[in-house]
Amino acid sequence: SVGDDTGYSLFKDVKRGHWASEYIRIAVEQKWFIGYADGTFRPDSTIRLEEAATVLLRLLGYSNEDLTGVYPAAQISKYRALGLDEGVSAGQGALLTRRDCMYLFYNLMTAQTKGGQVYAVSLGYSLTPAGELDYAALVAADLRGPYTLLPGAKLPYTSNVTVYRNGQSASPED
Repeated sequence: SVGDDTGYSLFKDVKRGHWASEYIRIAVEQKWFIGYADGTFRPDSTIRLEEAATVLLRLLGYSNEDLTGVYPAAQISKYRALGLDEGVSAGQGALLTRRDCMYLFYNLMTAQTKGGQVYAVSLGYSLTPAGELDYAALVAADLRGPYTLLPGAKLPYTSNVTVYRNGQSASPED
């Protein structure tokens, strides 16, 4: 199982007991990561924009054969064309900040896969009519009531719920 000490090393700089060895194995098996030409993975290094863009494109189903040009220009070009750069301040060659990573992750979730489906939808999540992640559905999926809503707030669902307003039974529209 992931997270225990039963992992093995695919790279000369990832020892069997490294906390991420099993996660790295899974990422390599899924072809999200391939490591570096010198046989290293560099698990404790920071990541540059072009490296992250490459991984995002792989998650979306793109391979190097789908890109025009050479690394890293081809990856950066496709990354921008898919809108993965919205809100990201790092440019080519720059190390990513946590803020950049947050935007990359959000942009990934709302991007189109190579097959034309929104990535979040391919993972089983839903979107709002505006094409954004449906946070209310994410929260409601794992929570059980009762909920307290502020004036003007909307319920994230309208079926299979019992609604009370000011202690009295009410409809979801109320």
